[in-house]
Amino acid sequence: MERNNHIPIRNIYYMLSYAYQTLHISDYKQIGTEKFEHVIELYSEILSLGIPVLVRGGLSKEYISVEETSNVIKGKIDINSTIKKNALVNKKVAVVYDEFSENILLNQIIKATLVYLSRSNMINQKKRRFFYGLLPYFTEVSDVELDLKLWKKVRYNRQNIRYQFIVDVCRYLYEQLLFDESSSSQMMKEVHDEQRLSSLYEKFIYAFFKRETKYNVSRPQIQWSVDDAFTDALPIMQTDLVLRKNKKTLIVDGKFYTENMVARFEGGAAKQKSGNLYQIFTYINNWKKEPDETVAGMLLYAKTTALNQPNHTYRIKGNQIFVVSLDLQQNFNDIKEDLLAYANQFFS
Repeated sequence: MERNNHIPIRNIYYMLSYAYQTLHISDYKQIGTEKFEHVIELYSEILSLGIPVLVRGGLSKEYISVEETSNVIKGKIDINSTIKKNALVNKKVAVVYDEFSENILLNQIIKATLVYLSRSNMINQKKRRFFYGLLPYFTEVSDVELDLKLWKKVRYNRQNIRYQFIVDVCRYLYEQLLFDESSSSQMMKEVHDEQRLSSLYEKFIYAFFKRETKYNVSRPQIQWSVDDAFTDALPIMQTDLVLRKNKKTLIVDGKFYTENMVARFEGGAAKQKSGNLYQIFTYINNWKKEPDETVAGMLLYAKTTALNQPNHTYRIKGNQIFVVSLDLQQNFNDIKEDLLAYANQFFS
């Protein structure tokens, strides 16, 4: 099985740069000129620059609920808790009140990441000391055990959106360190690498077309064209990218796999993945077309090192479907040219 695990680190940086426009601010510009031997070095360098930026801007605060026993009444008195704790013996009552605090999940994740990095033997000593030196800024933040489940609880809003890039990179780096340090099989590590880079790949292609082209760029959910109003239990059709121009619409679905084509047996003819074709075909057929609108679909794979790669154009029931592969190992200027050319196949 051929693996999609040879993307140059410089190109991962560029993917991050597009996916998170934060990288274009002056604090990060020096990263683009540096050479890294391992992606861990890239992630740790980003954090070493980005976390101090958050600190200088002031750690985000939110109102959190605090429960404690006190001889000063504030907020609400919890009678049941007061009785259970026998607090009245010490002339205290259990109270519940809201406090505007830095002790929130986002700061807890960053602090836990700093603790983890300051102890990891995968990080050089200079960086470990630097990360350790940032911990005093988080003294008001509780310690939590770093776990991948923490990121599932994260919610962003206008007040904390500046955290998104750093908190995501914390996850990328933690995952990389976790599986490098663990005894997991190489196959398991590659599966997690694929999942992590797949998400970044999807964000990258969307941000690239948003920034580099004049297409109308969006990623809407497509509604099922049902004959009645009943849609219960139907799966959500969430697009990765939709490009529109002059009554032409291209629905693009990014695919980042260890294998882009399949064969029924070793040495057999390579075939398209049927599930992916069904998916894009379903997207096209459920798209609510405007009068005279032309709709096509594209499966945009990240190229692997396998001999057979998707590079086909089909016409199925009057619908044009492009199946192409993007070589992420080439020079980034060539990546840009390929992406523009793929879209131009349909819009020219």
